[in-house]
Amino acid sequence: MRKTFISFLIGTLVVSGGISILNIPGAYAATTDNSAVNEVSDSGTIKVSLENIRDIMTENNLDIKIKQNNLKIAQEEYHDALDDYGSAKSSYDAYSDKENIESNYESAKNAYENCTDDAQKETLKVAYDNAKAAYDAKNAYDNADTTLTTKRDAFKTARDDYNKEIEDQVYAAQQAYITYLSDLPNEKIKEDTVNINTKKEQIYKLQYDSGFISKNKYTELLQGNTSVDDLDSSKNTAELDKLKLFNLLGISSESKVTFENDIDKNFDVISKINYEDDLSKMLENNIDIKLQNDEIDDLDDAEDDYDNKDIYDNKVEEANNKLKSLMNSTETSFKKQYNDLMTSYNSIKSSYDVINQKQKEYEIEQTKYDYGFVSKNDVDAAKLTLDNDNADFINKRNQCYLSYLKYIEMKEGY
Repeated sequence: MRKTFISFLIGTLVVSGGISILNIPGAYAATTDNSAVNEVSDSGTIKVSLENIRDIMTENNLDIKIKQNNLKIAQEEYHDALDDYGSAKSSYDAYSDKENIESNYESAKNAYENCTDDAQKETLKVAYDNAKAAYDAKNAYDNADTTLTTKRDAFKTARDDYNKEIEDQVYAAQQAYITYLSDLPNEKIKEDTVNINTKKEQIYKLQYDSGFISKNKYTELLQGNTSVDDLDSSKNTAELDKLKLFNLLGISSESKVTFENDIDKNFDVISKINYEDDLSKMLENNIDIKLQNDEIDDLDDAEDDYDNKDIYDNKVEEANNKLKSLMNSTETSFKKQYNDLMTSYNSIKSSYDVINQKQKEYEIEQTKYDYGFVSKNDVDAAKLTLDNDNADFINKRNQCYLSYLKYIEMKEGY
């Protein structure tokens, strides 16, 4: 028997209901240009997977490190301003007649400076010093309050810049990683196509030499074969996508890197997602919502400092409205991510039967070859078709897992 074993039936992925999904990527591991790199010892080698891309970028990506440093500085300055505000507020709170501090100071100052009686001036000096201390405490408090607001706003801006920078770039790197992984089987498929077409060209030549086809037909068949150009283009695409990935990760193209080619994950966890529970956790963990709640707490603490209660009430209402709007928009984004994830997951489940059927059809074709009913070229062509379908399935599966990671990141507050 000339039967050959199917190299890509290496493992399975499990989805809801016990359905197994072919774990195809391992079939192409030997075809990547990382085979030599994979033999390098762990020392000095960067191992890249979807899960650790964030850590790699936080450590190496210069744009993220700059934003991270700006955030750290802004946070420290905000905490310093918060401490100064607390001290200034304590000193200011020691004075009861806050409404008349400025007028009392002006009166005491004028009385002291305009007094010509030395004996009385000593008494006025004590009153003036007390009034000035209260006046200075009020100014210090006002300045500390203004500085705190400025530093809080600066901290929020730095935090927003950092979060946007890291989330955008991490997701872009994860997408680039998935793209590069999909390049690898595509390149192998192009190589197989070249081999098949080379054999076809030999047949065309034999047909032409034997007079079964004309020279024009022979030339037409040869010119229709663009597989070599397609292979070169595929290799160039893979190299470019790899370079893009390295740039996003913040590592040199000369770095020793191994890739987790086989994203062997249990997708059953997706079917068990409890959206309502995750929504509650997301709203609790979200950084923007946390900071908005902090702002409301600060307003509650400063209620006694507002002489005009209407102004205070308006600020509280504005802060609460902003919190509601923020929670609504955040929930909408989270719901969209959940819907996208479930759509992708359900698509994979429905695609499984199709892929499984095509696998069986290929096995039938191979059996026909074993008994001499079809040629080796027919089997190779059938395998090429199956590999194309499998490569497309792998990419969709990997995209689904990427969508799941994004969902988890959002639930954790990113």
